[in-house]
Amino acid sequence: MDIGAKLKMLRGNMTLTELAKRADVDKAIVSKIETGKMTGTVECHRRLAEVFGLKLSEFYAFMEDEKPEPAELHPGNAKTDVYLEFLEILTTIPLAKKMLPTFVTLKPGEEQYLEETIKKVERFIYVLEGSIDITVEGKTYSLKGPNGSEKGDSLYSSSQLRHTLKNSGSSVARALCVSSPPVL
Repeated sequence: MDIGAKLKMLRGNMTLTELAKRADVDKAIVSKIETGKMTGTVECHRRLAEVFGLKLSEFYAFMEDEKPEPAELHPGNAKTDVYLEFLEILTTIPLAKKMLPTFVTLKPGEEQYLEETIKKVERFIYVLEGSIDITVEGKTYSLKGPNGSEKGDSLYSSSQLRHTLKNSGSSVARALCVSSPPVL
């Protein structure tokens, strides 16, 4: 993968204008990098990487590989990155991927939220254990894990607004949340 393709993949639905403004890099330069007409400077790359929450080394990761590994194993007992103390990120270099799988853990009565986004994001939340109330755009959905049934409840959302998650039960609640494109 070349730097232009990597940048275009990371940008997703974000406009060139928005990326250029957030990175404080001229829009024409961002366009030329994406189309392969120029590579840009390391400083330019650093600014672009910061927009996506990446270190420069993460921004450059996998660019030298001709063919990346077809799968990334994440053993259940492996150390994971934790975001906001309740969201475990289940993949490496998450913002360089097309989806972001996370594991949500909420204590009884605990309330957390998934940020609103500036781009169109799809979220899928599957309750593995316990009970979670999810409020999106003023409507609350009560989801429960598989308690004697084959499967737990799930919620699909394409709302760009904040998703509030609250453990409505008396025990720990756990859920799998997948966002595409990746956002935290």
